[in-house]
Amino acid sequence: MADQRARPDSQAVLAALNAGNIELAERQARELIEQAPDAADARYALGLVHLLKGDADGSIQWLQHASSASPDNVTWRANLGVACLRAGRPEEAVTHLTRALEQQPDYVMARYNLGCALLDSGQAQQAQENFSALVRQQPGNAEYMCALGDAARALREWRKAVSCYRKAIELDAGLGRAYINLAPILMLNGQLDEALGLARKAVELEPRQVHGYKTLGDCLYRQEAFEEAMDVYADGYEVDPESPVLCGAIGDLWLETGEPGEASAWYQKTIALDDGNIKAHCGLARIVRDGGNAARALELLQPLLERAPDNADLQLALGDTYWDDGDAEASLVHFRAALELQPERVSLHARIAQVLSSSGDVDAAVAEHQRALEQNPRAVASLSGLAVTQRGKCDSAYVSTMESMLENPKLGSGQRAALHNGLAFYYDGQKDFETAARHTRQCNSYQWENRTKRGWAYDPARHTGYVTALIETFDRDYFERVRTLGNPDCTPVFIVGMPRSGTTLTEQILARHGSVLGIGERNFAGQSLHAFIHASGEYDVTGLAKLREPDREKLAGLAQLYLARLDELKHKAGKPDAARVVDKMPDNYSQLGWILTLFPNAGIIHCRRDPRAVALSCWMTQFGAIRWACKVEHLVERITQYRRLMQHWREVIPERFIELDYETLVTNQEAESKRLIEWIGLDWDDSCLSFYESDRLIRTASITQVREPIYTRSVEKWKAYEPWLPELMQPLSAMLESGKPGQDE
Repeated sequence: MADQRARPDSQAVLAALNAGNIELAERQARELIEQAPDAADARYALGLVHLLKGDADGSIQWLQHASSASPDNVTWRANLGVACLRAGRPEEAVTHLTRALEQQPDYVMARYNLGCALLDSGQAQQAQENFSALVRQQPGNAEYMCALGDAARALREWRKAVSCYRKAIELDAGLGRAYINLAPILMLNGQLDEALGLARKAVELEPRQVHGYKTLGDCLYRQEAFEEAMDVYADGYEVDPESPVLCGAIGDLWLETGEPGEASAWYQKTIALDDGNIKAHCGLARIVRDGGNAARALELLQPLLERAPDNADLQLALGDTYWDDGDAEASLVHFRAALELQPERVSLHARIAQVLSSSGDVDAAVAEHQRALEQNPRAVASLSGLAVTQRGKCDSAYVSTMESMLENPKLGSGQRAALHNGLAFYYDGQKDFETAARHTRQCNSYQWENRTKRGWAYDPARHTGYVTALIETFDRDYFERVRTLGNPDCTPVFIVGMPRSGTTLTEQILARHGSVLGIGERNFAGQSLHAFIHASGEYDVTGLAKLREPDREKLAGLAQLYLARLDELKHKAGKPDAARVVDKMPDNYSQLGWILTLFPNAGIIHCRRDPRAVALSCWMTQFGAIRWACKVEHLVERITQYRRLMQHWREVIPERFIELDYETLVTNQEAESKRLIEWIGLDWDDSCLSFYESDRLIRTASITQVREPIYTRSVEKWKAYEPWLPELMQPLSAMLESGKPGQDE
């Protein structure tokens, strides 16, 4: 920052600054000001002192005075621009630095700082032009190359950014900023091993830079090394306990490991430090969503769009929440918006493909997975997703890649589970059922290992107790007491049963009717019951006693709230006059007593299927939220208690629902479809026979089958696995042979 125009006294100040003696420089500068208060060079010297002390705002005051007094001094003008940049006033910085360059076009540092100011003010294209000019002038300058990478990243040209950062590291292996900026891109692209190495180097080179700790912790987090990740975040927290970025990351890790209370506290601290930290707000909404209230989570997230429409984390959170709430179309919109904002985030392709698969657009889903694999040929989610979608037709090269990746000892349990899942579906399509069974068994073992690290647990005995409490609560006397309390509206229709029992197929048949709207899987029944009895979760049975004397007014309010939500969904779907609205949440079989309390005229359809077919399908499906499908004993017990509860409903409310056998439906579609339409009180519509022609996006684990005509090949598919999964099939076969619907423990 040498100044050729400075007087000898001010040169002494500059000499002290160049020697790093800021205290001496400040003392000398203040003496100069006392001697000559209006001297421009004295004001300039004191401005530099403030700038080097980190007081950018204080610096601006003195540099402005100096620059105004000597407008032709390019150096003074350029340093005023630097002060504005460091004070978080990039637009002003652009003005001053542009003027300096107009006066002296070859002023290299002014051009570099102008590029930084343009980048900070959102003018990434202009920043890139400045940095490109510098790189052309000095191709061996690592700082300029790294800055060019920053501009490319801001323009979402992630491949160019990666190239620039790699070149910067080649030019200067000690440039910590290049490591810090390159590692997150590679991490999002699924290149975890390399990203981890870069992040470790970043922390080594820049031990006072918290972003290095954040990225290193994030890499370890994604490799499921949760304890080490927390240690790294803690190290960064010691460097800067007021860093909202680190506090938010700690919150994310607590939430991921099943500690929402701890996570909430860290998110609240993050927001207190920086209310604009959108990721922390998303974290609080996710806690609500994970608690089963996706609708409330959306209420928290949607207002954030006005504040941060270009925030990829917010778009991703909205996509996930809409997906959980059963709105596949909205989730697709937000996932695509997130990908537009972060094209390097390779896992988003798999999320989009999942939604496309649910609409039956297999070709588009396959193309989405292939785009991911073009970016990263070892992208686990898309390798697995492609194999699940295409089954035996999946390219053998992808299969070989998956099998070779399983040999990597560093691979996390979650990634292993996904790869085994994909291979299971591939070999199932090849009719190699023995190999498919082996991969499915390994998939579930790793899935359980992965989920337990994240706080998962499942207690079959507790569920049995819950079923017992439901049976004792919703007895014949109960239904007689509440017979006149509910809302008589017959709009709601509920399809219930075990997952993979034909609920999606049944909804598709009904939804093709001109007077019917299908809304996918909604969690309103469970949420409203918990709200009514103030329960904290699925197995909180203590509040069921409140149903002995239901509050008529509160029941009416909850029923009206649900009907209002249905009206909103009808208008959104463009079917405001729909006479029936179908909710296909399978687990609502446990809520039948409560549903019929609210809506005594609701249409209830129970989908039944051979429990061995249900068990096999659940065993082969990687559910996102279901906790009982990873272990054989849990799965068998869940089916046992489901059958027990359904037998109870048959005994106490046989006239309130109909039962639909999957095996009968696929062999006699027309007759069974007409029976369904008659049950919900509507006239027949021939469109119901071509259910597979619907282009409606739905949330389901059934993937492509919802867009195919009815087929019978899966009816007894379980028999092919009977020799290879005896631990699953034999208990269920014994249950059927005994004729007992379920055992009461």
